[in-house]
Amino acid sequence: MQPQPSEKIINRKLLQKTNSNGEVRCFEIFNDHFIRAKKNNLLGEQAYTLKINMLQPWPVHQRGFSYRWMMSLTYFSLTLLAYSLFMFLHPDVQTLERLLPFVVVLLLLSLGSLLMFIYHSPNVMEFHSRYGNCALLHILHNKPSRKECRKFTDELKTRILLVSQDVSLDKIQMLEFERRELTRLFEEGVIEKGHYDAAISRIDSINI
Repeated sequence: MQPQPSEKIINRKLLQKTNSNGEVRCFEIFNDHFIRAKKNNLLGEQAYTLKINMLQPWPVHQRGFSYRWMMSLTYFSLTLLAYSLFMFLHPDVQTLERLLPFVVVLLLLSLGSLLMFIYHSPNVMEFHSRYGNCALLHILHNKPSRKECRKFTDELKTRILLVSQDVSLDKIQMLEFERRELTRLFEEGVIEKGHYDAAISRIDSINI
C-alpha cells in the first residue's frame, strides 16, 4: 500500500456523480504531492493513492462508444417492442399470461444493456503515467460542471509540472519507482493486465 503522510491537507477536491448508473467518483489532491482517487458503483468500491510526480501533466480526452452494448441494447429493445406489439394486437388473457414473463425479462435485459452501454462509453479526461503511458486517472468530462472539472484538471496539471521540476530522483530511480507503483496498482486491481504489460514493456524499452 502506498505510504501516506500522517497529516492530510486537502488542496482541491472534485466530486462527480453519474445519475444514470449511480456511480460516484471522488478525487482529492492533498499535501501538494499526492492525489487520491475513489470510485463507487454497482460493482463495488475502489480507492487508491498516487504521487503526482509519476503522472504526465497533459491529460488525454477519451470519448468511448461501446458498439457491443449498443447492439445488445438494440436487439433486446426491438424484441421487446415486437412482443409488446403482439400483446397489444392480441389482448386475450391466455396470450398475456404466456408472453408477460418474456416481456419482463426483455425489459430487464434492455435496461441492463443500457446501463452497460453508459458504463462502457465514458467521456473522460485521462492522466497517464510518465514513462509507461498507462492511464491512471479517469476524470469524467464536464462533471459536476465544465467549470469545476476544468479548475481541477488545471490545478492538477500545474502541480504535476511544479513537482516534476523539484524532484530529487534521477531517471533510473524514477523508472524503477514507476515500475513499482504500476505493479502495486496492478495487484490492487486498478490496472488491467493488458495495460500493465504494455506499460512495463514501454519502461523496459527506454534507453538510459
